[in-house]
Amino acid sequence: MIILGITGGIGSGKSYVTKIFGALGIPYYDSDDRTKQLYIEHPKLKKELSALLGTDVFKDGTLDRQKMADLIFNNAELLSRVNHLVHPYVVGDFLQWAKPLRAPYVIFESAILLQMDPPFHTTRVLTVSADKEIRLSRAAGRNEVHRQSVLERMDKQWSDKQREAGADFVIESNNRKALLPRVLEVHQTMLNLRTNNNENRSYENPVYWGTTGTVPLPDIK
Repeated sequence: MIILGITGGIGSGKSYVTKIFGALGIPYYDSDDRTKQLYIEHPKLKKELSALLGTDVFKDGTLDRQKMADLIFNNAELLSRVNHLVHPYVVGDFLQWAKPLRAPYVIFESAILLQMDPPFHTTRVLTVSADKEIRLSRAAGRNEVHRQSVLERMDKQWSDKQREAGADFVIESNNRKALLPRVLEVHQTMLNLRTNNNENRSYENPVYWGTTGTVPLPDIK
């Protein structure tokens, strides 16, 4: 399985770039969207998250995302514990989704791909970068209250420079250069990886590749 990880900050344009790959016939997994679904669909995850954050974090079986955000936004330790709990479920769900696919490669899209705990190592990483003001405009428009909220969220994420340092490919989405030619370059590079059997790990028995060894994935069925 050859996996292209796509990442980028709020308003960077990573979702738009991902959809261009989709138009080229490459299946993509939206980790943010699927995580929301796992909070609803997976009873074991709900139970473990309730034990960590309190039973009132779920209302009528639905996660109160604002309450969770209030609990973890300024609590780095609790945020780390939530991530360490949730991320293996997301990776396990992704691997089950990808396993039956017959495609030259698949895409795992995540804003926090390079910050996942434990780390999830994709075959290659593409980060989408954009000027801060462009990102703000895309995410918040001219609403000053909303802009302040987005700025606070941006400050909690890695900078473009940090993501670029951990990426194999960088695409700038600053409304100055056409995106398609660069996407096609990356696409061709990923297609070429099919010929090299040493480029990817086997996921027949999925494990979560961490920095201190491997961690078995939770049962997400």
